[in-house]
Amino acid sequence: MITPQQIKQIPASLAAVLQGMRLYPGDHPQVRRQLLNVLDAMRPILLQKGRLHLGFADGTLLVEDLPCLEQQPAILELSQRIRDCKLKEILFFSGVDTAQLLELITQLLSSNEEIADTFAILGIEYIRVIPEEETPREVYRQALNVVESIYEDARLGRCPSAKMAFSAAQKMVSSAISRPYTLLAMTLLKDYDNYTFTHSVNVSVIAITVGRACNLNTEQLNLLGMGGMLHDLGKMSIDHAIITKPGQLSAAERCKMMEHPQRGVEIVSKMNDIPAEVIDIIHHHHLRYDHTGYPESSRNGKLSPLVDMVTIADTFDAMTTIRCYQKPFSPKKALDQLQHMSGSHLHPEYVKNFTRFLGPYPVGTLVRLHNDEIALVIDRNHQGDNSLKLKRIIGAMGQHIEDAPELSLPDSSQILAEVDPFLKGIQIEKYL
Repeated sequence: MITPQQIKQIPASLAAVLQGMRLYPGDHPQVRRQLLNVLDAMRPILLQKGRLHLGFADGTLLVEDLPCLEQQPAILELSQRIRDCKLKEILFFSGVDTAQLLELITQLLSSNEEIADTFAILGIEYIRVIPEEETPREVYRQALNVVESIYEDARLGRCPSAKMAFSAAQKMVSSAISRPYTLLAMTLLKDYDNYTFTHSVNVSVIAITVGRACNLNTEQLNLLGMGGMLHDLGKMSIDHAIITKPGQLSAAERCKMMEHPQRGVEIVSKMNDIPAEVIDIIHHHHLRYDHTGYPESSRNGKLSPLVDMVTIADTFDAMTTIRCYQKPFSPKKALDQLQHMSGSHLHPEYVKNFTRFLGPYPVGTLVRLHNDEIALVIDRNHQGDNSLKLKRIIGAMGQHIEDAPELSLPDSSQILAEVDPFLKGIQIEKYL
């Protein structure tokens, strides 16, 4: 039987390593002995359970649900270092070794707030760090940084990191599960100067939302997120002048552009541990539900259902993005257009599920209320099914309302109609 004293020895031994590395380099014999002491302290729990949990509850460090109430300076510093890295939990699994423990302490000493991404890049398998809950905006921003890094690697001929993409996808899935409509609202904050990167993250977020609407499990959602992020990777090997051309492409330019799915497959084939479903998404996201589109060579093949979901996401984001030849559709009008394309270009069942999930007035829709006020839908289902959260922007007399106070509705019965933000001169991005 494992005693409380044995459990308390674990944070003490970790703290000793942290203190030792202040005096000696990581390969010093003293640090080596301290790391072995940590493994010895962990061994009974790892042998019994296969994993060991270290985390926080109400600001108190816990090891296997046993609070560490000791006020020893070394233990207090260990707790603070974990907080500085913005970690909620650390999980250790059978197979953890001194090298991985050393990397953990190194990252704690450097107060690395991106420790989860660092561990993914380094391939740390037997220590899992779980960050504090991040806001959807932070999750979106991190994904954007990851996509920009991956696409830049591809452009320069370097092999991108699959682990970075998968880690970012996992964070988006977690955020989409806890706050689905808030994360989705981030896709309406368009960055036209970095369209390729923002489009890839947007497609990832929207595809995850489609997948949730279709009741996919977490593993499938992770694949959707990763596929959405990488779906346009092949564009990095297409002439930049074609990619950024503001007007319609010539026939020759369109032919070049149509090569990007195959070029994307060629890039990811050199990356480690890319799932087959992700390759399928990259290769076939322009092959429509009725198997028109491209590449023509794949028209008779059987595709993963995830491809159809990413195609819906790709189409939805393109519709809600301003182009030189069209103003953007509102989310509501984009859903209407998706339904027109349902059964031909797009999978009818998935479109139906996506439409139902977003509701009659999706997040990002400007509406007129029964009292003649104009408000923006910013969230839904936060107080039960069909409930809405809005920001009141224009009063009944046409005056702009300062600070845009929030309003909760039990359903959409008080909404009269959608309002075109362009006609009212309203930039909805300011209120999301």
